[in-house]
Amino acid sequence: MLLSVLSWLCSSLLLSVSGGKLPEAEVQIEVLHKPFLCHRKSKYGDILLVHHEGYLENGTLIHSSRSHGDKQAVWFTLGIREVIKGWDKGLQDMCSGEKRKLIVPPALAYGKEGKGLKR
Repeated sequence: MLLSVLSWLCSSLLLSVSGGKLPEAEVQIEVLHKPFLCHRKSKYGDILLVHHEGYLENGTLIHSSRSHGDKQAVWFTLGIREVIKGWDKGLQDMCSGEKRKLIVPPALAYGKEGKGLKR
């Protein structure tokens, strides 16, 4: 009887410990410029046009839509995983003309290894 109670107690402890989740990675958002008037904020399903620059933690520029490739801004639909998760989260509730700095953790970008996986 005591053995079965201890066995049950140990298994219930294991279940409660293993059932916890790690906190989800967060995008850090810094608003650099906000227009005086904001009639509507961005939400999932909106089509956005953005210029962007990507930097590594050490400050190295890895991409700029203004100076690399065709030098065009990027069109995408917010919230349907056309871009990295960090953009889908970090560009919500923006006003037209607003400028933001996003610090996107690897889990919401291309992963720890930087393999280019968006999902």
